[in-house]
Amino acid sequence: MSFGLPPSTEINRVIPKKTLIEKFSLSEKERTRFDSLIHRITIANEISPRTVNIPPGDIGNIFILRAELKEETCDARILSMLFGLIDQRMVIVLQYGIRCKPVTSHDMLIEGEWILEPDCTLTLEGLDLDDVWENLVIQIGRIEIEEGNSLSEQISKDRVRKGREAQRAQLEKRMMAEEQPRKKRELFEQIKKLR
Repeated sequence: MSFGLPPSTEINRVIPKKTLIEKFSLSEKERTRFDSLIHRITIANEISPRTVNIPPGDIGNIFILRAELKEETCDARILSMLFGLIDQRMVIVLQYGIRCKPVTSHDMLIEGEWILEPDCTLTLEGLDLDDVWENLVIQIGRIEIEEGNSLSEQISKDRVRKGREAQRAQLEKRMMAEEQPRKKRELFEQIKKLR
């Protein structure tokens, strides 16, 4: 599976789980969880000036990893740990059966949607690898950058917005369950402020 990338970028080199576990000195609990979730990790593609005709920026290369899962859900802590331990710009494509889901990290964990494997394509757009990286993050997270914001600023604003929406949903749920009119009104005022 090449994710729609040029054949020159293909590597398809398996990373032994044992190597990752040993290199990053995972605790017994982390090792057990990692082993129970992930069947195999493969470096699928490398996007660099050597493999595609795109000049480097501050970023010299981007790796695409394929992680074959043993179950459909993958613990966000394991993914964050992988991004934290491997100091590279990378996209991890989670694969379970015939479905896959791209995930990356840019100031926070950014997850795409589960889609059928043939539809899992990554588009390289940009004048240099810095632009390509930002466009991959935007593509995976379906981020809409508002005018005047950088990618990091937009991600931060989206994170705050999602937090407020979650808080508002929780308050609305509490308000619906509340029987006392005074407390219901207080909750309504809190919801109004969040809007």
